[in-house]
Amino acid sequence: MKVVDGDTIDVRDDVRGRLRIRVLGIDTPETVDPNRTVGCWGPEASAFARDALAGQRVALVGDPTQDSHDKYGRTLAYIVKADGWDYSIEAARAGAARSVVFGRNPVERQGAIEAAEQEAREGHVGMWGPPCWGNTQSTPR
Repeated sequence: MKVVDGDTIDVRDDVRGRLRIRVLGIDTPETVDPNRTVGCWGPEASAFARDALAGQRVALVGDPTQDSHDKYGRTLAYIVKADGWDYSIEAARAGAARSVVFGRNPVERQGAIEAAEQEAREGHVGMWGPPCWGNTQSTPR
């Protein structure tokens, strides 16, 4: 498993080989776009992903409300550990990601992701505390 950034992960699927996964329901601050600055809390969000997922066997879980791939060819999926730990929800709870809806079509787990984000906001955790206070926007270079 290789973390590209906090919401994009490369995994090796037992059947399909290497897959680039765009994690459903969340967005993390920018870290890899060469045309944009690194967003506040971007490196920390990527580190959260590495710490949480490195060396783990995970399940890729699709969402019937979403397409299976995005316009960049990435597989759209939740990443879930064997014990049910859902990366989208836990990244939001840790303040490493925010809830996002693409194309006005929320994912099935949107409510749980939003509730986890609200916990982080109220506790000023991760991107919701200093130095970002929720402002994680990157700007064009």
